[in-house]
Amino acid sequence: MKWLWAFMVFLILALQVRLWAGEGSFAQVLVLRDQIEQQQNHNAQLRERNLQLEAEVLDLKTAQGAIEERARSQLGMIHQRETFYMMVE
Repeated sequence: MKWLWAFMVFLILALQVRLWAGEGSFAQVLVLRDQIEQQQNHNAQLRERNLQLEAEVLDLKTAQGAIEERARSQLGMIHQRETFYMMVE
């Protein structure tokens, strides 16, 4: 009978060790929850960036003025009947 009680105590202690320190333990669950939260925040940032890029692509596909504005600001291009003035301070 004493051996049975000793075995039961040993079994309970072994299960407690696994609960607190083994695979799937409380500590590991907390770390995984933190990683999930960080990944969700990162995904939200990427989703917002994708929406901005999608709006920019749609604007470039539909509006001729947007293409001209980008050519002027990024490539320094001017229209045929325009005169370019550069103001130097």
